[in-house]
Amino acid sequence: MNSKSINSIKINSLWHRRLGLSTFVVLIFLAISGFALNHSPGLKLNQINLSSNWLLSWYGFEVQAAEGFKVGEKWFYQDGNQALLVDGDSIAPCTAPLSDLVQTADSILALCADSVVVLTSDGQFVEQFGTVDGLPAGIQSLTVLDDRIYLATDNATLEFDVFTLGVTASDIAFETIKDSRQMATPLPKSLQEKLKEQASGPSVSLETVILDLHSGRFFGQFGVLFIDLIGLLVCFLSITGLIAWIKRR
Repeated sequence: MNSKSINSIKINSLWHRRLGLSTFVVLIFLAISGFALNHSPGLKLNQINLSSNWLLSWYGFEVQAAEGFKVGEKWFYQDGNQALLVDGDSIAPCTAPLSDLVQTADSILALCADSVVVLTSDGQFVEQFGTVDGLPAGIQSLTVLDDRIYLATDNATLEFDVFTLGVTASDIAFETIKDSRQMATPLPKSLQEKLKEQASGPSVSLETVILDLHSGRFFGQFGVLFIDLIGLLVCFLSITGLIAWIKRR
């Protein structure tokens, strides 16, 4: 074998080694993720749910900061299903959404999807007043003016008596009620984390994440093409390695 052939083999071996090292980390990951997927039922990967905000956003879920109403030092908010919570504790039924929450001298009232929930001034459940009890349908807002409670629909404003649970017509303008509403604000991070643990919101299983990483789909079309490229590169290295081994014999 002449010196030119020897130099050619050395150069090819050098590039072969570099290409092999460049695929090493990816191949190790594919081997580990493939092993995990093959044993997914035993590892129960499909039962491990991930719900971090960045991951849900990556998968296209709309992640919004949970909001509520602060009265004194307490936070009142809805769990996304059927309950009204105060600082993490469920205190009353309340079908989402929680539109308004107001405070009078001796009570707190929450406007839910189909009812008005009456609480004591310290947040204890008293009564739920719904459409079957005489609450008009289509209530849009709830507010307090001069310690009097007002409800607004599309075409009327009503005064609500918390003691008799009666509703009477009012001449207060809808704009006045709308302008005096207390707006919901984002919950503190501690309550948002607690709510995330309690609520059955969107999540992605660990099995899905590993499968998408293994196939490259986690990074979209670019990720799929990258994994395809790694596969072709491994085939190329295998074939050229075999050819080099045959030539050396």
